[in-house]
Order: sequence, then C-alpha cells, then structure tokens
Amino acid sequence: MQRYFASKNSKHEIIIANDDIFHITKVMRMKKGDCFELNLDGDIYLCSVKETSPFSYEILEKKEENHEIHGYIRLLYCIPKGEKIDLVIQKAVELGANEIVLINSERSIAKITDENKEKKLLRFSKIIKEAAEQSKRTILPILKDVISFKNIKDYPADLSLIAYENTKMTLDDLEIELKNSANKTVNVIVGAEGGLSKDEVNYAISLNYKEISLGKRILRSETACFYILSLLSFYMDR
Repeated sequence: MQRYFASKNSKHEIIIANDDIFHITKVMRMKKGDCFELNLDGDIYLCSVKETSPFSYEILEKKEENHEIHGYIRLLYCIPKGEKIDLVIQKAVELGANEIVLINSERSIAKITDENKEKKLLRFSKIIKEAAEQSKRTILPILKDVISFKNIKDYPADLSLIAYENTKMTLDDLEIELKNSANKTVNVIVGAEGGLSKDEVNYAISLNYKEISLGKRILRSETACFYILSLLSFYMDR
C-alpha cells in the first residue's frame, strides 16, 4: 500500500503536499474508497479517499508498526562522480540509514559547491522521501549538509568506522565491532572512487574512528556503501 509523509500546519491541520495529491489521483489513479497510508511524525494512519476532485480523504484507523532499526546510522559519503550519488542515497534510505552527510573529500572528482548546493539538496530530499515511502520507513531520514573532510569532527557517535582498503583489520574485527552496534549511534565513512588519502584516514583515526575492512575484494564506492549498510542493518535490526 502506498505511503505518504504528511505534516501539520500552525492550525494543527494535517497537510498532504500537492505533489503527493497528484501522485494519489493522477499517478496511482486512486478512486473513491481506495486506501493509502499517511505517516504523520512517525504515527501511521490508514486513510481512504473520499473524493478525487477536489481531493479529500478520511482517516480510518491508526496502525501500530515500526520499520526502524535499533539505533542510529549516519553515512558520511565522499561525493562520487556522475549519478552514483542518487543511487547511494536511495539505497541508504532503504537499508535503514537515518542520516546522510556528503563530504567534498580530497579525491572527490565531482564537488558540490555553495553555488549548486541548494538545488542538489532539494533533489536529494525528493529521493529520500520517495525511498522512505517505498520502504515503509517510520521516520524520514535527513540529508542537510555538504561538508569538507575536516568537519567530520562535528558529528559525534558512539561508534565511528572508516572503510579503508589498506587496513590490517579483518572481517573478524569488523564483526566484533558490529555485534555491539545495536542501540548506538554509528558513523561510517566511505570514500569516493579514488578512495581516501592517508591524511584523511589519519585525521579520522585521531577522532576515534576505527579502520574497517570490507573483505578481500576492492569494491566500487557505491557497492561499499551497500555492503556496510547491509551489515549494520543486520546487526541493528534484531
């Protein structure tokens, strides 16, 4: 069943965005009596279409459900080239990430600048919303900033990890870390196509980040995100 995020205005009235009303009536072609779900600040309501023009609906019941992990995952992703970033944002939301922070790193070929940041953040927000609705998320993940690598210090966590292909750590070491990740705030840094510079890794380590291995094979940056987020979801979902 299709789910939409709603909000309340200053009069405490429930507001459904015009884009979502268009999706209900024109894309999904819902008719009178068809049902959909509303997510209002984490509360889920089953609703029924009353009229399509003008659009109106009624709330049938509140649903008790929660599809969130036990903890808080923050993906700090060094900006890749091309449209990979759209895919990573979408799948990060589906895999349970609560927050995504984009990093202009030393080896990021593409950069997000002050001039194009606002436009890109608007597009990313739309991707997040659609992915959250599709995957039945209870909360709407956030992506509110693009930072330089030195500013990772502004994002504290209980457990901070950095994927680094030259680490001496093993998958057994990673398993030990992740086994205790439930109910914690976990940061994970993944580099762009060229990886991370040694200076960046050393700086992260100085902030108590732990190097982690993602196996014997060298992964594309987007694959590395999916891999570590899948592992975190496995350990934090239970």
